[in-house]
Amino acid sequence: MPKNILDVIMNTINDVQQRNRQNPRERTADSSVFDLLRDKVSQLDQKSKQKRIEKGKSPVSILDLIKNQIEGARKENEQDPNVETAPTSIFDKLIKKIDQNPKRQATTGLNRIAQIYNLDLSRLPRAAVQQIHERYVSDHKKLDQQYANFIHDLIQKH
Repeated sequence: MPKNILDVIMNTINDVQQRNRQNPRERTADSSVFDLLRDKVSQLDQKSKQKRIEKGKSPVSILDLIKNQIEGARKENEQDPNVETAPTSIFDKLIKKIDQNPKRQATTGLNRIAQIYNLDLSRLPRAAVQQIHERYVSDHKKLDQQYANFIHDLIQKH
């Protein structure tokens, strides 16, 4: 079982590569594209986190950092004349996987709130539930960022 989000993403890169090879309806991407993705994600270890702290920058979600690295790999692949540009679905599948966890947490959070306050969400139209879900995700992300900034400030002081 993967230990952290970076392990999950590395496993996902391997899964996407394997499925890409096996899918006859999708052009097989050059293996160097997946090597580039693995390299970009592996750069997000403790060193990059420490550099942000040393430079006094605000903390950034590891998920956002991973998405930025994937987008960087996409751009490098598009600009590399020696490697055929991979199908966009390769990068999109990875970003979709990254976005799944916060959505899953938000769904669990909404269900927990509905349960605690004895609210029947099934009586609401699907669009209303989606709107609540989107707001919950946004508010949750802002709250997480506030706590991350607070912790970051404490780390800077000690």
